Amino acid sequence: MIIHKSYSKLELINLMKNCGIKCDVNNENNKKEVVEYIKDNYKKFKITNKDNRYNIKNIPTFKNYLINENPLKKLNTKDKNNIILNAKRIINYCINDYNLDESTFDSIEDLNNIINEIKYYSYISSVRRALKLFNNNPNLNKKVDYDLPQEIEYDLKPEPQFFIKIRTGIFRYDMINCKLEVIEEH
Repeated sequence: MIIHKSYSKLELINLMKNCGIKCDVNNENNKKEVVEYIKDNYKKFKITNKDNRYNIKNIPTFKNYLINENPLKKLNTKDKNNIILNAKRIINYCINDYNLDESTFDSIEDLNNIINEIKYYSYISSVRRALKLFNNNPNLNKKVDYDLPQEIEYDLKPEPQFFIKIRTGIFRYDMINCKLEVIEEH
């Protein structure tokens, strides 16, 4: 099995943990050790979390996922920084009430070219924010369509809300039996 070099050590470990694969590697191991561990043991892996963020249901899809390039690392550092910088320029344009004079853009065509260039990188949070703010423009004729990668959609699902009730009064905690006894409640 060949693992594409675009995956980092932490991404490989998080991939296994998110799929529910029990593994004997952690952050203390280096990337070479993690890759060797996966190559030697992937046939023994069992995916216990079928509802994982990578949409991996079985070992053949796990293997296929690792053979291909990391879908979340399509840019090198220099290109990613340029995309983020352009997204920040768009955010600045949107925050200044969509005023072209107070932005770094020379024309609407320049702005639209940058929007069309960065919309493919919606897995970057500043790009998502820029596109969302740009689409909130009341003078916009057509909204910019962009797709969120499946991994990002999974992360953006709202967590269930839990409510707590705060009780006041005098309480005694029995540390041996791990019980809370209410003496007086207000």
